[in-house]
Amino acid sequence: MSDNFTVDNHTIASNPGNANLNPFVWFLYNYKLIALMTLGLLLFIYLAAKISLWFIITSIILFGINTFYWLRKKEHFHSGDSNGGILISINPNLVAVSTDLTKGFGDFPVIKIITYKTSKKLKLGDRIPTVALYSESTDDNVPHWIDFTPIPLSYATNDKNVIQEGIDSYSTDEWNDLETRLKEVPRPDKKKAFLKSKLIIAIGKLTPVISKCMLRLGYKFPK
Repeated sequence: MSDNFTVDNHTIASNPGNANLNPFVWFLYNYKLIALMTLGLLLFIYLAAKISLWFIITSIILFGINTFYWLRKKEHFHSGDSNGGILISINPNLVAVSTDLTKGFGDFPVIKIITYKTSKKLKLGDRIPTVALYSESTDDNVPHWIDFTPIPLSYATNDKNVIQEGIDSYSTDEWNDLETRLKEVPRPDKKKAFLKSKLIIAIGKLTPVISKCMLRLGYKFPK
């Protein structure tokens, strides 16, 4: 059983990520949030030292938040469940990740589409390893997990061997299951979606003009 602080120790992933979080790699993908938390902590430490010791209370709280954040990410990639993903879109980069939300009884397959940030050259169909944590319902009668949060393994490490090990950890059946489930997901007509968005924009721009014309014709809008 894993000795985790932020992750449930009573459940064990069927395919643990077993990856060590590289803080510098994670920072590259989440620099805004990390910079905000770090600067906030440093600011209140400075205020506690220069103005009033009362600020140390906020400093302690922010220190706890920062500590919990990093522990959570560390345990996410080490003890979370590793799932394979397939690149289904480029610009924007979208990855489809599949898993079974079962708790051991029954089948509850699901696919989640996540964004994928990378500077590497991509092609459709690329296999992307991810690591996820699962969310439990507050209703004890629900026989499955209600959600999962896959994060690309490359966000935690730039070690090519670790990333390849992640890809190799998925069986042929798992890749086949993902591809089969993807075929069952309806794909939107990009051309229709584009024309629809243009129509909405056009109507939005014309609405003030139409309203003025109707007012001049003596039409009174209901209040």
